[in-house]
Amino acid sequence: MRNDKTAMIYFPDAAHASSLKVVQDPTSQIRGFYFTKSQISKIEALDYANNHAVYFLFSDLEEPNVYIGQSINGIFRIKSHLKEKDFWRFGVLFVTDNNSFDRVSIDYLEYYFIQEFAKTQYNLENTDRRNKAPNLNLFNRSVLKGFASHIEFLLEALGISFNPIEAMAEDVHYFNAPGSIQARIYLQDGKYVLQKGSIIKKPISSAKEWSDGGRFFKRYMRYFETYIDSDQAEIIDGQSARLLKDIEFTSPSTPANLVNGHSNNGWKFWDGLEEKRKEANQ
Repeated sequence: MRNDKTAMIYFPDAAHASSLKVVQDPTSQIRGFYFTKSQISKIEALDYANNHAVYFLFSDLEEPNVYIGQSINGIFRIKSHLKEKDFWRFGVLFVTDNNSFDRVSIDYLEYYFIQEFAKTQYNLENTDRRNKAPNLNLFNRSVLKGFASHIEFLLEALGISFNPIEAMAEDVHYFNAPGSIQARIYLQDGKYVLQKGSIIKKPISSAKEWSDGGRFFKRYMRYFETYIDSDQAEIIDGQSARLLKDIEFTSPSTPANLVNGHSNNGWKFWDGLEEKRKEANQ
């Protein structure tokens, strides 16, 4: 069965091609607007940007965060987040050309993607995790899942991956955690993938008193609990859990912190990783 697709990308401002773009699957009326904070005002002038929408706000930090929302007036809703939410660096807004999204559609899509991103390496900024599905009939649910599939494809086309691809052992180089820590990572497509079966730990209790005001403790406790709640890890004891799937990260430090419960320099933490980087830079 064929699995190839085509996506069209339009750059409204060629001078800012990396920070402002419009993407669309030619077989669908769903259109996505990718923008950084500095380019958000330019989205307002684009066709259909004020239609009913579901949107995603992403950080570009080492620990990737995402906020998922809905809007009946497109980009105007996101502008309010410039002051309300400081974590995000770029966003993606999805609408339909014919404004076929209605309140039911965007409500379901918000619910659907909150559940899907909860299963990934992203840390959800949503305080309401939408644990109860909207009440839809069978036909509406089928149509909206089709919409969700198109949006997932467009997110992937923009480099926002839901799951790392399983790698074959002979194709990758593994880096083990030091000492008795049972964990290892491998590199793939520029990402650092913490392997299934690795043991993650709750952050050390003393981190509550660190000079960062306890932010490290809260962040990594939230990660730990999210992996348990989304069935990506199973509890071993009161302080540790075992990953049930590979999870990718944008830096080696985040998985190092997860498996050690402490703040680490990921390049120095994983055995051989610093040496590998030096070789690549020669």
